[in-house]
Amino acid sequence: MNMGAFLSYSIMSGIVMLALYLAYRSLLAMDKQHGFNRAVLLLIYVVSFAASPFALGWADGAGNAGPQAVALPGVPIAGAAVSGRTVPAWGMVLIWVYMAGMAAVAVRTAVTWWRLIGVIGSGTKVRRAGYTLVVTESGRYAPFSWMNYVVISRDDYENNCPAISAHELKHVTCRHWVDLLIAQIVCIVNWFNPAAWLMRGELMLVHEYQADMAVIDGGHNPQEYQMLLIKKAVGARFPSLANSLNHSKLKKRITMMYKEKSGAGRKLKALVLAPTLAFALGVAGVPAVRAAVSTIGSSEITTDKDSEKRSPGNDAAQIYRVTGVNYDGKRTTVVISGENLGSSLLVSGSTLTNDGNTYQSNSLQMSRTDTLAVITASFPFSGEYKNPRMTLNVNGEEITFNLDDALKGSLSGVVASGAGASAGSSVIVLNGSSSFVSSGSSAASNGMDVYLDGNRISASRLDALPSDSVASITVDKRNNVIRIQTK
Repeated sequence: MNMGAFLSYSIMSGIVMLALYLAYRSLLAMDKQHGFNRAVLLLIYVVSFAASPFALGWADGAGNAGPQAVALPGVPIAGAAVSGRTVPAWGMVLIWVYMAGMAAVAVRTAVTWWRLIGVIGSGTKVRRAGYTLVVTESGRYAPFSWMNYVVISRDDYENNCPAISAHELKHVTCRHWVDLLIAQIVCIVNWFNPAAWLMRGELMLVHEYQADMAVIDGGHNPQEYQMLLIKKAVGARFPSLANSLNHSKLKKRITMMYKEKSGAGRKLKALVLAPTLAFALGVAGVPAVRAAVSTIGSSEITTDKDSEKRSPGNDAAQIYRVTGVNYDGKRTTVVISGENLGSSLLVSGSTLTNDGNTYQSNSLQMSRTDTLAVITASFPFSGEYKNPRMTLNVNGEEITFNLDDALKGSLSGVVASGAGASAGSSVIVLNGSSSFVSSGSSAASNGMDVYLDGNRISASRLDALPSDSVASITVDKRNNVIRIQTK
């Protein structure tokens, strides 16, 4: 998965996460059912990222679930090397901003982790049943727990404060640190999404609710414990990786201590998450939203090989041709093959135009080996084909393919192969412009003469030439001649 596809995946997961979080916040957040709410929050993480491939249309394209391309005996037509322009600036800017944001949050997380490890390493360790008590000489940090460590100051340790021990031990036994690790990873990947940060804060608050109730249920005086929380509110804490006694939102924590435990029936409110998920997927599936996100996803299909760099005067031709078209009743899939490709190939988008209507690709994939590539574009089109055209943006240049010959007006989109099948459309790309060469057309009409093994040939002879018999293709730009050598 390239970075553009990863960004589109992150955006879709963010849409789903935001919708589910808002539903949770409205209906469940203030109920006194902390263990259940914790499970719901973790489930929102899982559902958000698991549902995103369906919203993007990736799931139905995996394995044999998606449409299978039908091979066409397409004829390759030579073209000059496509110039290496960049993709539309906004797509690349988004990717770089996203990568910079992830790096910034990851670095900040690493720094916090390093400080936390340093505090634990500097303290005196006392082995206890099920955890390690770390006693620090400094009172700078409020009591906190992380993994199997409970960290308190020397003053708290000598005063034998059982409420602190009960609170932090609850964090340890419930393995709250695992939740925070998951939440922090989501914040790194989804840093631009407010829901990611709100979800982390909500999860930490639920942890504190659970730990506070463990203290109260253990027989500690609620008023004394609340005063302890207020006194400890002035200490520093590790906000992203550790559970701290002085977690903010003390008003909510104190209010929650006096609430009655919610009845089991209130858990049924979680069922509203199902229609909320359906709504979020519906919003993500709106053609305009899906097309925009899919365009981002296809904006970095690139490979770079220094050993294959071309010189500006190199006349070796790049070849692009339609090798497969399929319509499975839900969408149209077109397969384009490329040969004699240079050091950089960047496919940044694709459109299908049919009867005056334009459809953005909702899936764009490429596989490449050395100088060969196979590009597969899928479009949300299911209808009658009328003068269909496909445009592919390669290295900043738009290359247009005529699909009319390939489809032959068939509503099923299944194209038979063999002697009677159409050769489909080929494209000549010269100096940044492209033109069609269909069956029966004249190469000379495009200003080019085609020579096969030194002999000038007609378009019909060119269309009948098997692609696997071609050894090399070069372009004589000065004389507007395409020279093909067979094996």
